[in-house]
Amino acid sequence: MNIFKKLFGSQTTSKETRQEENKNFDVLKYDGVRALRMQQFEYAAKCFVHAIELNADDLLRRSIIQSLMCHFELSIESIEIAHLIDFRKYFATELDDLREMVDAGLVRVDDKWISVLPRGRMLVRAISMVFDRYLRADRQRTRYSKVI
Repeated sequence: MNIFKKLFGSQTTSKETRQEENKNFDVLKYDGVRALRMQQFEYAAKCFVHAIELNADDLLRRSIIQSLMCHFELSIESIEIAHLIDFRKYFATELDDLREMVDAGLVRVDDKWISVLPRGRMLVRAISMVFDRYLRADRQRTRYSKVI
C-alpha cells in the first residue's frame, strides 16, 4: 500500500487489499520457516497459525468450490444471500474465465445457477479452480497445478 494512502487514510480497493493480504501471508510464511530453522518453535507456530487464518473471501470461495465439486451446481442467489455480495460483480473475472468452458459444453451459466454438465463432471476440479484465488495468484507467478 502506498505510504500516502496510509498517512492520509485514502480508501483501498479490493485489489490492493488482496495484494496486501498475499504479501502478509508470504511474510508470515517465510518468517515461520526462518524461525523453525532457528529453533524458535513458539514463534514459528504463531506465524503459521496467523498465516493460514481464513478471511471472508476464503470462506466465500470455499463454499462455491465445495458446492461445485460436491453437487455439480451452484445457486448464485444462495451465495449472494449468505455472503451479502453481488455475485456477478464480485466474480466478473471468474465468470469471464468460465466462458470458454461454457462454449466447450462443460458448464452452463444462467441467471440463477452455475451447473456442471455431465460432459464436464470429470473436469470438475479444473472448473472449480477458476474460483480459487490462490491458484490465480500462483498462475500470475507462472506456477501451474496438475489437473489430472
